[in-house]
Amino acid sequence: MKFPIATPTSTAAIIILILASAALDSVSADFFPFDKPTFRYTPFQNLDTTIQIVAEEKLGYIMLTWNNHGLASVEKSGWESLTSNEREGAELLGFEQNTWSCWVNHYEDSTWDELVEKGAQAYFEQLGWTRAHWEYTAPLPFTEGRWWGQLTDKEKDAANGLCYFEDNWNRLDMNPNPSFFPHPMPDFRYKPWDALSSVAQNVAGGMLNYTEDMWNNLGTSILEKNTFLNLATSTREGAMALGFYPHTWDCYLNHYRAYYWSSFHDDLLVAIETLGWNETMWREGTDSPASEGLYWIDLLPDEKAAATRLCYFKEIWDQEPLPKWYDYNTGMNTAVSPDGPLPNDINLGIFEETGYVGKAPGSVGAAVHTPLDMSRAHRTLLSSNIAVLIISTGVLLLV
Repeated sequence: MKFPIATPTSTAAIIILILASAALDSVSADFFPFDKPTFRYTPFQNLDTTIQIVAEEKLGYIMLTWNNHGLASVEKSGWESLTSNEREGAELLGFEQNTWSCWVNHYEDSTWDELVEKGAQAYFEQLGWTRAHWEYTAPLPFTEGRWWGQLTDKEKDAANGLCYFEDNWNRLDMNPNPSFFPHPMPDFRYKPWDALSSVAQNVAGGMLNYTEDMWNNLGTSILEKNTFLNLATSTREGAMALGFYPHTWDCYLNHYRAYYWSSFHDDLLVAIETLGWNETMWREGTDSPASEGLYWIDLLPDEKAAATRLCYFKEIWDQEPLPKWYDYNTGMNTAVSPDGPLPNDINLGIFEETGYVGKAPGSVGAAVHTPLDMSRAHRTLLSSNIAVLIISTGVLLLV
């Protein structure tokens, strides 16, 4: 539902009151060069309606792109590149040139020489960037493949200077997910080809080169062997049109198999090692652990927990074709439901020391991952935003 937009004056007045009550973080210049806009790190579903309206109508956000930093096309634009309508929306939310360029764009829309003028080049250099990296004549620096916890203190200080902190550096997933899976389950991907709408088939086939056979047998498409951010731009747009974003693609489709070993950290590393992988196996690809040859029923509780962290469940792990576990009468798959409680044979206790997908160490357990009564409402809210996605190519997809 689209709400009527208030006049600029009334909208500004309302937002000023809202932002005054939620206030910007006043952070020392030793950490951030500008105050942190806390509302930008608030899940879309928790924002005041007025802020939601401005974010949608002026800046083109939907819940999916607001809840995943760096995904919205408007965030690729520096202040000078915003349209007048976008700039008005940004100002209504409380941004100005410096805070937008740092906290939203992170100076990505600048040339290497412009970074000097904006006082940002030295920070990028401390993160391993050079002109060659910036102008794409050299591979990205190694820090781009590191989680926040893998950065040195000096690198974290440099990232702070570019308005990064743990949540936005790690692209924290703010979408509702009260289940025991790491990220919201992409239910639309678990519909057989002949149960998809014609529009979904056109996008999957035309933009992602899926055939019916590849769609119905997960893991057989060459695209699923790559990470979301390494997909070609047009392919990424098609994936977004279906409802994917980096976390759900990398976890549910790629299962992190395209990640470098050095990118595994905390709970991801625990999961990979619990399944028997080591760095030599992962890098050379000439050997694999015993778990790779087991059916789900034969995995130990610790191994099932590790596989769950990689977004596997029985039907996916056992490579069962989609039509085998889809009920055409109800229009739902018959696999494990993310609405259900944590199965007794999955021991998430293996993540007690590292935490689990951002949940604090020591807080992992069945009670934490048993959905509340509101979970279905939250999933409906997420689905309504994923279901209708208009991206720069003009694709409108109703899944």
